[in-house]
Amino acid sequence: MIKLIIKWLIFALVIMGTCYLPGISVDSFWFAMLIAAVLTIVNIFIKPLLKLIAFPLNLLSFGLFNLVINFGILYAVSYFIPQYHLENTLSAFIASVIIAISYVIIKKL
Repeated sequence: MIKLIIKWLIFALVIMGTCYLPGISVDSFWFAMLIAAVLTIVNIFIKPLLKLIAFPLNLLSFGLFNLVINFGILYAVSYFIPQYHLENTLSAFIASVIIAISYVIIKKL
C-alpha cells in the first residue's frame, strides 16, 4: 500500500514538473494528484481499448500513433479537470511524451 502511495506521489510530481513547460499549468499539488489518479485509471481501462481500435494505424506508423493516443488522453483529462490548463499544443505534446515515459518507469518500480 505504501508503494502505491509513493508511486502516486512521484507521478503527481512528474505532472507538476511538466508545468515548467510554457502553456501548461496546474492550480495546486492536490489537483496534480487528482490528475495522476485519473491518468492512471484511464491508462488502465481506456487506453488498451484505444490501442486495440488503432492497431492498424499503429502498425502502419511503427507504433508512433501511440504518441497521438497519449496526447489525446492528456487533452481529454485537461478537458474534464479544468484546473489543468493546456494552452500550447507543442508543450502539451512534449508533456504527454514525458508523462508516458515516466508512467512506464514508475510502473516498473
